[in-house]
Amino acid sequence: MNSLRLPKKAVTPAIAKLRADLRKEPRRASAYKQIARILIGMEYYRPAARVLRVGLEKLPEDQGLLENLARAQQAGGFSGAAAKTWRQVKNLFPESFLAYEKLERHYVRSGRPVKAVNMYHRVNEDDPLKEKSLERIVFVGKEAMDVPGTIKALKKLVKRYGVTYHRSRDLGRFYFKADNFNQAARWLEKAFTLGEGDHDLRLNLALAYARQKKYRRAEHQIDLILTEKPNSFAALINLCEFSIEEDNLEKAKRILARLEKLYSHNSRAALARGEIALHRGALAAAEEALRSGIRGTAYYYRWELERGYRLLGATLERGGSREDASLCRLLSDSLHNAPDAYQAFIELAEAKIEQHEITTAARVLEKLSRMFPNNSRVLIARAEVEIFNGYPLRAIEMLNLGLSRTPEKFVRDKINGYRVLGHAYKNLGDWESARNSFQQAELIERSLP
Repeated sequence: MNSLRLPKKAVTPAIAKLRADLRKEPRRASAYKQIARILIGMEYYRPAARVLRVGLEKLPEDQGLLENLARAQQAGGFSGAAAKTWRQVKNLFPESFLAYEKLERHYVRSGRPVKAVNMYHRVNEDDPLKEKSLERIVFVGKEAMDVPGTIKALKKLVKRYGVTYHRSRDLGRFYFKADNFNQAARWLEKAFTLGEGDHDLRLNLALAYARQKKYRRAEHQIDLILTEKPNSFAALINLCEFSIEEDNLEKAKRILARLEKLYSHNSRAALARGEIALHRGALAAAEEALRSGIRGTAYYYRWELERGYRLLGATLERGGSREDASLCRLLSDSLHNAPDAYQAFIELAEAKIEQHEITTAARVLEKLSRMFPNNSRVLIARAEVEIFNGYPLRAIEMLNLGLSRTPEKFVRDKINGYRVLGHAYKNLGDWESARNSFQQAELIERSLP
């Protein structure tokens, strides 16, 4: 153990005793683990890892030592090394699921959920862990918003291992996300026969029926919610929206009046008010209410924003503002399959830059800049617009200020930012600064695990 070169401060009486024990019994795995735990507690991560490697030299296939080494590496921030060790654990001890879960977490956190899914797909069909691996594919698919992949894994789970409440519920929800409302209703109804679904699930079922224009069935589900919770905002606003869809505007107005007494200044109620005004041809009132509703809607309420922009687009089109109407329809369409407004709008802006539709990109980025004023990805896209418009100096000023403030977790944005900065310097004719910027991007990229 002397060859481990432990820091003097790290050699506590407990560690000294454990080292003495190992001189007598060098194949005692528990002593290596205990020393490593003490060192990790004192934040000596590298020495802890060295101790565990010495143990593995004596006991090369000890599962506990390998797992402790991976944990020490993870605790010390060496995520790439930890992942490599967990892969070793998985290959040596495939019957243990811990390594799979640790690798899954590593892949998901590093933005590579597909790698986690592929790892689980490689589990053999007759492996006892197959059911668990399919369940983890469902979990990762949910996190990554992979709707087709999640549905596929759920269907396989049901076919091979049976129908359960949770599988039925998740199939219903994900078929809804896939716009397959008939299957969504079928599986959500099945879920209610297998367990006690909550009001959110019942509301999902009501929406699945409404999307099929089966309004009586939808209203029945809403009535069940209102029986238990008469002032439920979610139930009332959806009932209001269903009534508008059926062109029963008087009923919608009555429900809206009730809602506005219970929940004043609500953004979704403002959208409903705007939609009623649009149906009645009161375009100025519709536009005012819809813009108010959109402004008050959080970026993660994707469906409400999609609906708001669609209605605003229809209002502006009828009022003759075709260019603004076209932008609203574009924003609404971009939101349809996106997790939230940020993801929808930034991808739309970047696509428009790629297509050299710079005016549209600039308008989308203007909206994004108000929503996310310090966002690195938005800043980089704005800089690209400035370069296209012939203002590389503005792009350079923006990027030099913004890239220094980019958090480390957005390192890939930083890499892209330095590449855009390099192009800006090239446009300005500053070849040395351009080369330095491209080199900086390459240097950061090589440092990634």
